[in-house]
Amino acid sequence: MFKYIVKRIISSIITIWFIMTLTFILMKSIPGDPLSMGKALQPEVEAAVRAKYGLDKPNIEQYFTYMKNFVHGDFGVSYKKIGLTTNQIIGDGFPYSLKIGAWSSLLVIVVGILFGIISALKQNKLPDRVMMIISTLGATIPSFVFATMFIYVFNRKLGWVPAFGANSWKSYIGPVLCIGMFSLAYVTRLTRTSVLDVMQQDYIRTARAKGLSEGVVIVKHALRNALIPVVSYIGPMIAALLTGSFVVEKVFGIAGIGSLFTTSITNRDYTLIMGITVFFGIFIVIATLLVDILYVFIDPRIKYD
Repeated sequence: MFKYIVKRIISSIITIWFIMTLTFILMKSIPGDPLSMGKALQPEVEAAVRAKYGLDKPNIEQYFTYMKNFVHGDFGVSYKKIGLTTNQIIGDGFPYSLKIGAWSSLLVIVVGILFGIISALKQNKLPDRVMMIISTLGATIPSFVFATMFIYVFNRKLGWVPAFGANSWKSYIGPVLCIGMFSLAYVTRLTRTSVLDVMQQDYIRTARAKGLSEGVVIVKHALRNALIPVVSYIGPMIAALLTGSFVVEKVFGIAGIGSLFTTSITNRDYTLIMGITVFFGIFIVIATLLVDILYVFIDPRIKYD
């Protein structure tokens, strides 16, 4: 296990390096730069600003400078948010996305797995049909449509929640539901399919033949194996939810890391684009590693030698 974890950490570092390199190349390939996206500057002023931020240097030199600073934990300064570093901007926006993503992840895991189990055990009956209809709607309707409908119904019509901002716990209800809706629908369907498949296996029939109660058969024998594909999805899902939703945060007017990312792309804010992209990548890589390790505890048959 130790050797496997070390190998995965090394491969994760290589993956993060590849993400950074590819992002840098793509940024430099897009027409325009931070200084060309705003108000036109006098030639001498623009030259001074480019020299200050190193934009006048060759791309390869900019790349190595950024990589060297990244190793020291410095994501650089923002080209558009004067006086703020990328680290500060991410630090200000991430708590909003973290809170929304954490509650959304909890909702998806608890409710999605529960609905999937109930749906599988009540196959082709009313609860199953109702949950499949709901999960189909959740998987097909875009999150911004859910967000717009939520604001219209619960703010405009009922007045129960605020429409914008994150000033109270009520402000998080809409973003949590809308961000997690697709994942909730997917986990429900995935759990249902996995449980139905496991319930047809020989060892389940053997457990029943031994006289074990249905609850013991489901919890101890079926559910443990059925959760393996679900866990495979939940790991990266949590990382994605914790790093925010670009669209939903914009609709609800929350200054999370997701909305910051869209703004940085529009403004060609190179350092902020790189910083948030790497931040996303690290989350995904760590989540995937934790999922692989968790497999061993879910199914003892899985060994990493």
